[in-house]
Amino acid sequence: MNGKLTFATIALTVCTLSAQAVHAGDKAFPKIVPALTGAPPEGFTIGRGTTAYNSSVDGSIYKVDLRSGEGEVLVAATDPENFNIFTDCYKLGMRVDPRSNYLFVAGCLIGNALVYDAETGEELRNYTLAPFGTVINDLAITREAVYFTDFTGPFLYRLPLSRNGRLPDDNAILPIPLIGDNDDDPLASPATANGIVATPNGDALIIGDSTTAQIYRVDPLTGHSDRIIVEPPLVGFIDGIVAHKGLLYILTPFGDGSGSDWIQVVALDKDMFTGTRVGVIIDPDMDGVASGAMHGNSLYVNNARYSTFPGPDTEYWLTRVNITGVQQP
Repeated sequence: MNGKLTFATIALTVCTLSAQAVHAGDKAFPKIVPALTGAPPEGFTIGRGTTAYNSSVDGSIYKVDLRSGEGEVLVAATDPENFNIFTDCYKLGMRVDPRSNYLFVAGCLIGNALVYDAETGEELRNYTLAPFGTVINDLAITREAVYFTDFTGPFLYRLPLSRNGRLPDDNAILPIPLIGDNDDDPLASPATANGIVATPNGDALIIGDSTTAQIYRVDPLTGHSDRIIVEPPLVGFIDGIVAHKGLLYILTPFGDGSGSDWIQVVALDKDMFTGTRVGVIIDPDMDGVASGAMHGNSLYVNNARYSTFPGPDTEYWLTRVNITGVQQP
């Protein structure tokens, strides 16, 4: 335990000093960035420069500048006249591959993955990962592949990439079963997988299970899953995960159920089998945090506003979160 606390303290100190320096020079960046009105968001990512992308379950993707707040619809909603918030879902998690500037998108209930030109919005590929009704949830990009999580079953989907990020043929998708050490243990592997991040070298993935509030270390080649023991334990509905300088920022809408959104901050040990929850971040400008990404040492999150029924005039926004504001719940 002493070793874990020491690692957590060092990691948090480094992160705090770096963040203070960045925030001191980032005064031109607003804390609140408007997103697309009437488009309930889920996925979010940051691409080149100060360009960010916010996806909606209605199928639209909004492209916005984090400094100026100016934005445009990069991809139009899929079927706006017939969209039903209770039955339809077209886009969830997103990430940009900096090598190609391709925007990869998890296709939600369609069971697919889409690839767009992040500059023009041109659709480049539409890959079928699994049957219709399979919820493709989130993704992580490594040098060799893109990995997609499945919210409806213990599977991971691998889309191989060439060294320069070139896209493969349609038949290159590889489903990978997630298998734990004990198949009789319901917590042996994630069954409702959501957020996912890769280690810097791509040798391991960290996946969150929303309904059990567990995180897992996963071998990307075999699907072998090891539950990461976090003390104190994680709580709530685990949504997006962001990794930065040895820390995991785990987005938790409604927090522990008391109402306020939490970002749970976890420092992993070097073996990534155990970790310490060093605290939480609470911000009044968060409202149903769904996904996040780093820009320098600034953490941005989008707000799905789960407690507000979406309408054509419902406003949405991005929040720049102070990662130095870690507190004990």
